[in-house]
Amino acid sequence: TDVYLIPAMGGMPTRLTHHGMGDRVVGWHPDGKRILYASSMKSGRQRYNQFYYEPVSGGLPERLPVPYAEFGAISPDGNTLAFEPISRSFRTWKRYRGGMAPDIWFFDLRKQTSQNITDNPANDSHPMWHGRTMYFLSDRGPDERHNIWAYNMDSGAFRQVTHFREFDIHFPAIGPS
Repeated sequence: TDVYLIPAMGGMPTRLTHHGMGDRVVGWHPDGKRILYASSMKSGRQRYNQFYYEPVSGGLPERLPVPYAEFGAISPDGNTLAFEPISRSFRTWKRYRGGMAPDIWFFDLRKQTSQNITDNPANDSHPMWHGRTMYFLSDRGPDERHNIWAYNMDSGAFRQVTHFREFDIHFPAIGPS
């Protein structure tokens, strides 16, 4: 499994990664010149991934300086990586509370510092940015269902955005508005 760039209007795909380990596209860098992807090619453990940038023009991958990463997003200003070091997204356990419950961390790409933002027993995953708000999935609500939550970078406040009680949200995506 490798990363390919395919023109939106059709045409030949361009292969961007060329190694034996599986790669999973995570998203675009805000500059539009690099793709963020997860791979275990150098993690030392095939079960755990690390993040890499791959230039859309081709070239060698650049590993981001976080030890493990599964899902994440780069802030619109390109300075902060919101990521989850471990993931339970492909597991079938629901409402798990334990040591493998994922948290979302912020990594300052300039200062090379990190901070656990969602430090709690719930499962917090799939960060997405819109301006100075980081949206994510969490089962921290009273019904313990995966809903979309928001973290305000300026106030540090969390708020629940969706309120599904019977079913979980899986693999959300965010658009411009």
